[in-house]
Amino acid sequence: MSRPRWRKIRRDLALAWGRTATMIVAIAAGVTGIGAVLSASTIASREIAGNYLSTVPASATLELDRVDAALAEQVRRRPGIADAQVRTTVTARMRIGADEWRSLILFVVPDFDGMRIAKFTPQSGAWPPPAGTMLIERSARDMVPAGPVEVRLPGGQSRTLAVSGTVHDPGLAPAWQERAGYGYITPQTLAVPLDELKIRTEATSREGIEHTSRELAIWLRAQGRQVHEIQVPPPGRHPHESQMQSLMLMLLIFALLGLVLAAVLVATVIGGMLVQQFRQIGVMKAIGARTGQISALYAVQVLLLGLGAAALGLPLGTLAGRAYADVIAELLNLDLHSRAVPPWVYGTQLAAAVLVPLLVAAVPIRRAARITVREAISDYGVRAEAISARLTGLSRTLTMALRNAFRRRARLVLTLGLLSAGGALFLSGLNMAAAWQRTMDDGMAARHYDMEVRLAAADPALAERLRTTPGVTRVESWGHAPTSAGDVVSTYPDGGHGSFSLRGVPDDSRLLDLPVTSGRWLRPGDTDAVVLNSMAANPVPDAKPGDTLTLRLDGRATTWRVVGTVREIGSQAAAYVTRTAFEQRVGPPRDLRIATTDSAAVLRALRDVPVESATLATSELREAVDGHIFVLIGALIALAALMAIVGVLGLAAATGTSVVERTREFAVMQAIGATPRTVLGVVLGETVFIGLLSWPAAALLALPLSWAIGGLLGDLAFRTPLPLTFSPLALALWALAAAAGSALAGTAPARRAARLTIRQALAYV
Repeated sequence: MSRPRWRKIRRDLALAWGRTATMIVAIAAGVTGIGAVLSASTIASREIAGNYLSTVPASATLELDRVDAALAEQVRRRPGIADAQVRTTVTARMRIGADEWRSLILFVVPDFDGMRIAKFTPQSGAWPPPAGTMLIERSARDMVPAGPVEVRLPGGQSRTLAVSGTVHDPGLAPAWQERAGYGYITPQTLAVPLDELKIRTEATSREGIEHTSRELAIWLRAQGRQVHEIQVPPPGRHPHESQMQSLMLMLLIFALLGLVLAAVLVATVIGGMLVQQFRQIGVMKAIGARTGQISALYAVQVLLLGLGAAALGLPLGTLAGRAYADVIAELLNLDLHSRAVPPWVYGTQLAAAVLVPLLVAAVPIRRAARITVREAISDYGVRAEAISARLTGLSRTLTMALRNAFRRRARLVLTLGLLSAGGALFLSGLNMAAAWQRTMDDGMAARHYDMEVRLAAADPALAERLRTTPGVTRVESWGHAPTSAGDVVSTYPDGGHGSFSLRGVPDDSRLLDLPVTSGRWLRPGDTDAVVLNSMAANPVPDAKPGDTLTLRLDGRATTWRVVGTVREIGSQAAAYVTRTAFEQRVGPPRDLRIATTDSAAVLRALRDVPVESATLATSELREAVDGHIFVLIGALIALAALMAIVGVLGLAAATGTSVVERTREFAVMQAIGATPRTVLGVVLGETVFIGLLSWPAAALLALPLSWAIGGLLGDLAFRTPLPLTFSPLALALWALAAAAGSALAGTAPARRAARLTIRQALAYV
């Protein structure tokens, strides 16, 4: 490109340095958002896979009546089996206060030094733990009391265990999320039978693992062993990996929308600049410039803006991505062994910074470059606005502000769209937080009980005794048993993620009120009817009212008729049946659901009763569920705020262009008596009007956006969409932000216009 063209490019960018800086910052904001999401996603995806696979997770776990090292040795020699080891898991309770207890999952490991499957690594303290002590998972430090811990076993026995150190087990979800403790002990500490056979198969696909596990189960039964359950979690995938990847995809979509907004801003500003240069374009064409040469001239300007934005956005995106990866690592209990960002992420950011603005700006550039010499020379600037000319009854300053806003209708549409889109993203982020809050409130309100106690053995008389406990308002006896839709379940080693249970409901129950989404609820006398909650869509994805469903209970196949589905928040997959039907298929119920105003009194009453587990149904459950999602919502709102800033920058750039176009008009106004204050009021009035106009437009755009994001987020968390919720706080905040942001956007151009002297304004060409 010849030197005169380079000189023009430098002159154009320098003369409009304010708008140039605005465009660079806007594109850089979009590039930063994309870089942050891509960097965090690639780091987290690589590290979550590396952390989880470093544990050598079991391909499958078979729960038996008993297992020993000799049996594991026989299994290792079977076809398709790469390795096998034995363990057991005990769900106990630990005292955390005078009358407060929390779940404690104890993993009994026969050989700490010989672990080959489901490994964990020492962090501090003795290895292996001495008899009478336990190691705890590092994420459970805030869950487990300091000092000796009183542990109540399922049979009612008590043990006092000292904490001898910590380990890191990235195969489990963080303990603080699950509101439970994780402990690791030797058989010398707790003399319980080993009943878990963990295997690694030569097959790596789920189908191959299931096939090998079924054949092994047939062989074990032939050896006289009872196989209670076959657990095959998703091969090689952390319990939260799928959710993390889906949520990062949603954040990436937000970031891409932000870049598109920034590109539209560039197109708007470039279009305004080209309008100002119509006569220059006409002169260039008159002396021989071709359409392609003029297009290339302005395309190079956009290219330089993109490169400048990339230089600013790439390092900021990398820093933000690494910081967010640290947050994800803490959320998922990971060690980040490397924070390196792959080169393709930088290449994607660079391409986005350069190509997206160039593609969007191609339309106004091509339109301006194709203008004829006659059209360019005859252009006389801003045309009169017929619609706004009919405005009456307003002050002169306000009337002029509104008329100016409508003069360039195409620019008004672009500027308004830019600001409205940023506002819609901002509103959607806050709407998601409100929808989540509303969903959790509704889910907790459906639970009219405060505690759920699982007994080690059925005790029909206990419910009557608890009803006389001070503070207890109602006690109901419920059934609970693990089940599966086939002979293989997807449960992870923590026993929670991927689990599916059958629950027996008393006919006169008043402690659970779930909204029916299809069909009906259970009726007294139903002996083969089942109602599925929303999370049951995972193990039985196609089940609907009228279908026949086969559920396995301790290896036995039972047949049920699906009569309805319900929406349940904060629960794993569950199939509800009447207590009569439960007793016929399983036996006496062992669960008690208790409504009380004094949980401590209930725990005191249960002090000498063999309890397998006792949980607070509302407070800790709410905290556990919220812990999974608030980091995502925070990132969503941060990206939304970034997009809103891009919208305000767009308004500032458009206002600056408008002020330059009307320079001579301001001179005429001052010549006939207008004061600088009047000029300031006209420009600020125009920007504030556009800002306020974006408020209803953003609210309308946020409707489909909130619906789409709520559907994705709700399906990931609860297998049911979040309700479409409009946050009044979000609407008020955006109204305030739109007014304040538009006023701020118009301040610099308005002050510049107000400071122009008549001589300076008339001298403008």
